[in-house]
Amino acid sequence: LSCVLMCVRAMWFAFDIRLFSIRQFGPVIHEFDPYFNYRATKYLATEGFVEFWNWYDGGSWYPLGRAIGGTVYPGLMWTAAAIHHALHALTLTVALRDVAVFTAPLFAAATTLVAYFLGTEVSNRRCGLLAAALLAIVPGYISRSVAGSFDNEAVAIFALLLTFFLFVRAVNTG
Repeated sequence: LSCVLMCVRAMWFAFDIRLFSIRQFGPVIHEFDPYFNYRATKYLATEGFVEFWNWYDGGSWYPLGRAIGGTVYPGLMWTAAAIHHALHALTLTVALRDVAVFTAPLFAAATTLVAYFLGTEVSNRRCGLLAAALLAIVPGYISRSVAGSFDNEAVAIFALLLTFFLFVRAVNTG
């Protein structure tokens, strides 16, 4: 039980430390690329997958424009749009911008949990707790998953670590 509580504490710390910019400046999206990702996610959430895939955005890369569907990594947009639609299906009215702002800290907490499971699978619970604690505070990951940084890395690192865990689990269980 104490390992579970410590893992939950590491997850909460991973989430909480990434909210610093929200506490200082409010829920805003930082920089150009995260704002472009938000704009693309908004288009995906309102127009649907097929329209997103065929979307030619004349406002990007002016004056040439850009074929969005074939030139982006859509995993982040699909994830945020799915979270947005799921919240609305649960009758929770949350703005897509707020989903975009909080996606990275939520996935950082989830990645901390996956790090715990990976460390536990590789060695033992102490190793899992150490992996979770280190991942919660490592500066390189904090800089890529801070609230408002709506970029691919937060979701991608979660998916990468989950893939490693599932692979090791599959090898260990046969």
